[in-house]
Amino acid sequence: MVGHGVGAAILPRLSAVGAPPKVATAELGDGGPLRRVGYVTTRELAGSALIGDLLDELRTLSSAGRAGA
Repeated sequence: MVGHGVGAAILPRLSAVGAPPKVATAELGDGGPLRRVGYVTTRELAGSALIGDLLDELRTLSSAGRAGA
């Protein structure tokens, strides 16, 4: 709809990659909305070292993001 001149949208940065040339994009800056994410895994993998490492890394990134906000 945006490309046809019938609207505007707020969307994640990666969703705007490859937007048609007639669509203008702009960053919202540091005050832009934040998203909360979760994870899903199987019961078998829930206690694995791989999933534990992934969660540790995600928590580290999350803490760093809050500190920079």
